[in-house]
Amino acid sequence: MVLIGITGTHGAGKGTITHYLETTHHFVSFSVSEFLAAEAQRRGITPDRVARRDIGNEYRAQSPTALMEAVFASIDPHATRVILEPQYTVSEVQFIQSKGGTVLAIDASLPVRYARVHVRGSLKDDVTFEEFVAAQEREMKSEDARQQNLIAATAAADVHLTNNGTVTELEQVLAHIITPLLV
Repeated sequence: MVLIGITGTHGAGKGTITHYLETTHHFVSFSVSEFLAAEAQRRGITPDRVARRDIGNEYRAQSPTALMEAVFASIDPHATRVILEPQYTVSEVQFIQSKGGTVLAIDASLPVRYARVHVRGSLKDDVTFEEFVAAQEREMKSEDARQQNLIAATAAADVHLTNNGTVTELEQVLAHIITPLLV
């Protein structure tokens, strides 16, 4: 199995990478965000960004890799190309790596990311710029290894990408990165 993990800041392009891998290289994706949204709905909670973060942290309180383990368990063992995203802690990145996977980290400037999520318009993205910045600050660093820590997760990734440009530019970079992983 070729396993790709994706970490990165909100609105940086994790979904764009996923779409590219699905449509160009026939990967199957497993979304932690969708897993958490389903769990929020099961509990009768609005599946916004805060609810997903809090439920994810509940899993991480059980063990640093409990969330990744739960989503990974849902993957068809016969799948040959799999994306599991996102990873928000070092332990989650290391979980993907321990399964033989490669983790991509993606970032973009704050104004670019906010513009992207604002246009996207999903429930989890319905925030002001100030709320967006505050949420990012909570997710970027934590002294608790079981809480979101994007700075450390990104540093632990195998490949680092900056995505302030177009989708086409990102796809050109991805083509060079992904092709050797498929051999």
